Amino acid sequence: MIEPSMQPAKVFALSILAGLIAGGVLAGLGMAIVMPYTGMLAEMRIDELVEQGVFDEEEFGHQAQALYASQAAGSIALGLAGGAIAGGIYAFGRPGTSPLRAAFAIAGVAWFVLYVVPAVKYPPGPLAVFDPAAAGQYQALLAGYTAVSGLAALSIAAGFRKIKRKEKALGAAALYLAVIAAAFFAFPSYQEDDSFYSQPLINQWRAGIAAAATVFWFTLGTVTGLLWQHGKSRR
Repeated sequence: MIEPSMQPAKVFALSILAGLIAGGVLAGLGMAIVMPYTGMLAEMRIDELVEQGVFDEEEFGHQAQALYASQAAGSIALGLAGGAIAGGIYAFGRPGTSPLRAAFAIAGVAWFVLYVVPAVKYPPGPLAVFDPAAAGQYQALLAGYTAVSGLAALSIAAGFRKIKRKEKALGAAALYLAVIAAAFFAFPSYQEDDSFYSQPLINQWRAGIAAAATVFWFTLGTVTGLLWQHGKSRR
């Protein structure tokens, strides 16, 4: 097995830098392809509140500003977390492949485990964006399910690491799918009434979120791999 040729501290430094870059890309994509749909959903939310006679323009304005700020900050925080995860796996997992291939593999698995699987169980909904109470419930469920998915993948990968059979990747994948399937049924469902909103608009909004998340993870993989490769060549 090939040992990483860089010290863990250097791996982490380069990974954090890559995370900042990928987080910036995610923030930019959020502004470019997600926020326009979020704005249209916000207008529908205002119409809903006006119809109910509970619209407070000042309060809604503060909530909108907080939403935009939190999404920008959240993009950077996600980039830092993603960089730290990739750096930790590469520094201590000692992958037997090139830095670029290792980075792509880590990013691909992370994208599936930390985004795709949780999004299938808890897809984003407009009420969870504009209603603080609903947002708290949604975020708690999403965070818990994402943690289970990530920890299951990490634990299974660590358990199968010492197995030398060629089929170990298939075995690890099968065990992960079994665990996450059990978690899927064990975790409570999250439902919100989105009948007031245009379903095609919600679908476009979700597609924008999915596209941004996918670009983020594979940007992280590309930049991280290139930085690792550069750091390795200059050791």
